[in-house]
Amino acid sequence: MAIVHRVQQGEADNLVELRELCKTAGYEVVYQLKQERPPHPRYNIGPGKLEELKKAVRELGIEKVIFENDLKPVQEYNLAKALKVPIITRTQLILEIFSLHASSIEAKLQIKLAELKYELSRAKEKVRLAKRGEQPGFHGLGAYEADVYYDEIHRRMVSITKKLEHIKKHMDLIRVSRKEYGLPLISLAGYTNAGKSTLFNALTREEVKVSPQLFTTLTPTTRIARMNRKPVFISDTVGFIKNLPTLLIEAFYATLREIALSDLILLVADISEPLDKLRERIETSLQILYNIGAHNVPTILVLNKIDLTGVEEAKKRAEELDLGLPYVLISAKMGWGLRSLQETVSGMLKGFIRIEGKLPYNGETMSMLNEIYQCSKVNEVTFDERFIKLDVEAPIRLAEKIRRCAADGSFKILS
Repeated sequence: MAIVHRVQQGEADNLVELRELCKTAGYEVVYQLKQERPPHPRYNIGPGKLEELKKAVRELGIEKVIFENDLKPVQEYNLAKALKVPIITRTQLILEIFSLHASSIEAKLQIKLAELKYELSRAKEKVRLAKRGEQPGFHGLGAYEADVYYDEIHRRMVSITKKLEHIKKHMDLIRVSRKEYGLPLISLAGYTNAGKSTLFNALTREEVKVSPQLFTTLTPTTRIARMNRKPVFISDTVGFIKNLPTLLIEAFYATLREIALSDLILLVADISEPLDKLRERIETSLQILYNIGAHNVPTILVLNKIDLTGVEEAKKRAEELDLGLPYVLISAKMGWGLRSLQETVSGMLKGFIRIEGKLPYNGETMSMLNEIYQCSKVNEVTFDERFIKLDVEAPIRLAEKIRRCAADGSFKILS
């Protein structure tokens, strides 16, 4: 496997991240090439660099070349013809990785839709090349068959979109049922491999898959957890990445929209990374949050993996970042700082009010008591001969139910 990135003069390359993506896809990178120049119309890279690449492919037995750059179909064809190996782009590589990690029907359909959108954007050029007999994979097709290719992609996209609409309606029903609980929704977001799933497991005592590979989580997982004894929904979401292809954002929009609809975002970042890289990844994540309409959702920066830096070094790095966001230092793996995180989250959560009241003994009260324990932060519950005395922090919906059932004059809002 060879990786290539052509950049403009003075622009930094993204070969380190591209190498990580290749590793996640199961490829071994044996050669990399960077060139500073404007895009060449035929090959994207210049003819001189193409000769270098051709030599490396021949001498190292390279079976595939991956470009960080998006390539035009004619450039892909010219490169494949010159190098005699398959050529794919970073976008195609990410789609390949997503396909490897997709487990739910929704994720598989979203990926297939993204693949078809990518193909559709290039279909007209491929058809033009096919009619000239120059597009690999189209040899032997007549004009009619090549024209049908474009229509077939569009037909399959319509079919998948309808299936995803059905799934979306089902997810909307789940979201409505969650709202009936009146509990806040907290979304874990951030750069891929920052430790979101490890934090999710630590907060919910679940066992979702954790892996050093990129994009392990594609389908959101939502569970109830407690933050400083306040019950909340916590959702583990798909990781972000630099230059996330627009078609993937579009395909996963319903999934990413869950973040925009949350009451609080925990933006997880790996504090052990070099400061410039860390800053870039946080800024990339914030930009994606902005793009999906989540920029107005209250956000806490969760600087994870302090077990790799030490607390003092982590504090120093956090101060140097100076991003203007409230932050908490943690190690999700070791469980360090989770109490501080819960207290910070609890202080920022809206929708809970502290109330005091007396409930009479009856069937409705006893049924409600179970809901109070499940959906509230219970400060005190005492039982006497006539009443159940409550001091709880409850969601507004539940507080209203308690008010209706409370003994006359006993219901008070404390804060």
